[in-house]
Amino acid sequence: MKLANIFVTSSILLFFPIGLILGNINLSGEQEQLLKNIPPDQRDSIIEKMNRSEQLEEELQEVFTEENVLIERSKKIPLQEEEECEECIFGYDYFRFAPTTFAPLNNIPISSNYILGPGDKLEINLFGTINSTVSSYISRTGEISLPNIGPINLLGLNFDEAIQIIKKRVALELPGTEASITLQELRSISVYILGEAFNPGQYTMSGLSTVINALFISGGVSEKGSLRNIQIKRNNQVIATYDFYDFLLKGSLEADVKLIDGDLIFIPFIENKVRVGGAFRRPHYYEVIAGETIEDVINLAGGFSSLEVLDSNKVEFSTFNKKENKRQIFSFDLGSDSLSVELKDGDTVNLSSSTSTETKTVTIKGQVTKPGEYTFVDGDRVLDVLERAGGYTDSSFSEGAIFLRKEVAKEQKNGFLRSADQLEQTIADTILAASQVEGSLEMNEFTFLPASKLIDRLRKEDPLGRMVVDLDYLNLKKDPYLNFELNDGDEIHIPRRPNFVSVVGEVLSSTTLMYNPNNSVEDYLKLSGGIKDTADDSKIFVVYPDGKSRIYNKNIFGTQFDVLPGSTVVVSRSTKSYDATTLARIITPILADLATSAAAIAAIND
Repeated sequence: MKLANIFVTSSILLFFPIGLILGNINLSGEQEQLLKNIPPDQRDSIIEKMNRSEQLEEELQEVFTEENVLIERSKKIPLQEEEECEECIFGYDYFRFAPTTFAPLNNIPISSNYILGPGDKLEINLFGTINSTVSSYISRTGEISLPNIGPINLLGLNFDEAIQIIKKRVALELPGTEASITLQELRSISVYILGEAFNPGQYTMSGLSTVINALFISGGVSEKGSLRNIQIKRNNQVIATYDFYDFLLKGSLEADVKLIDGDLIFIPFIENKVRVGGAFRRPHYYEVIAGETIEDVINLAGGFSSLEVLDSNKVEFSTFNKKENKRQIFSFDLGSDSLSVELKDGDTVNLSSSTSTETKTVTIKGQVTKPGEYTFVDGDRVLDVLERAGGYTDSSFSEGAIFLRKEVAKEQKNGFLRSADQLEQTIADTILAASQVEGSLEMNEFTFLPASKLIDRLRKEDPLGRMVVDLDYLNLKKDPYLNFELNDGDEIHIPRRPNFVSVVGEVLSSTTLMYNPNNSVEDYLKLSGGIKDTADDSKIFVVYPDGKSRIYNKNIFGTQFDVLPGSTVVVSRSTKSYDATTLARIITPILADLATSAAAIAAIND
């Protein structure tokens, strides 16, 4: 869908000026050309931000100038597009992606007890003395007409009874001729769906339709509509009450009601709704009917989650006492007779779980005696699992240990996305500001190209979630603060002792060099061909093997700057060309973050 939107937007830009898409924003031809040179997906986002800024100004102006504001009544959101209802009863979202229509039911086997009616089409094949095929609709009076036989009344008969009557008439009126009868087309019926239906009204459907079919066609129930007390009325009488939970939770069609023309389905309000939370297989809000108990609603929720529930766990029951005008809370043992307490609207049933039943693992790779995946319990620390892994090998380099955590990766990814949005907003603000001051725009089609590439990289980058930790064996034993607790899904990589230093960024030749304890940062830069003219010599930094980084400042006294094996020297690109567009202050830290992320990935791959 996203690719389709980009294609459509790009196609529009080929035939319509960008100024039309931007509404009331006045752009020069040069500014429009700048936008056209930005990639389509980023261009769409920047145009949206520019329009948003203009609309905000217009809305603020309207607030101060207009005295009366009329708000148009909102239309009902299609079921497929509405947001998930968190407090709706279980089963409401079952119709969320319901089909908008059903295929005709003309090619399925027909039950022998199907009641024929006006609109059904029969096909009669005659063979024997007379060979012919006759197709005939049942008329409004319930009759079909056959050549040489005349009308035959089938009103109120089921399909099997109709077959027998037709065969007898054929044998009687046409000696030596037999008949084979099939139901060629089903009639349509009109059914009313009223009350708290999602889309109440009159619906035309197949003559084989049931209550379940009708619910799907109409989009189900509203947020306040009952799923367990659906009334089917025929001739102003309630002929059945349908419980949709029989179908949804038990897979039973036994109680489904076959509809006939003129039936009315009435969906009343929910009378009793209870909340089931905690260690159940399916915690949710449930509709309960009169007489159902705590035990019944536990079954509706799928029972207990066996891995989280111990015999010592308690069922907590909360109910509102109208006489005392306050909510009361009771605790019951599992299997207690108190679970037979009847429920009423607003009650809550909770079940506590035990964290000790959760399975937590950490993965250890690289230079340990027994690498692999290890299970740990609450309170275990990093040294505990390292000792279970047999400790480090002789070739390990704990100073360069890489520790990864999922939660950190998510935060880093969110930070990259925020930076991309910030860059797009800055580009939009720059173009808008330039459009308001004549002659202030000193940019060309290449001005935003580096920033555009950076935005694309930020959106595609998947950070590892590296945390800077000290995993030196002796330090972990001496300092309890360094020996931290683990989280489920943590990963530890212990690399082999490296003998190289990498140099990347704005140098003549990004390369990996042999480590020499006598070499300084300056030496490694010279061995890489020196820095380019596009480099910012004040933003050279070293990423150490443990993930820490440090800015390289060469002072007048020539102070030595230690470079450890496995380090990465990063030379940042100069942002002087962006000083006028206020992008420099945003891009500089972003480049540093990306370089640090790249160094971590390279260390793992090595």
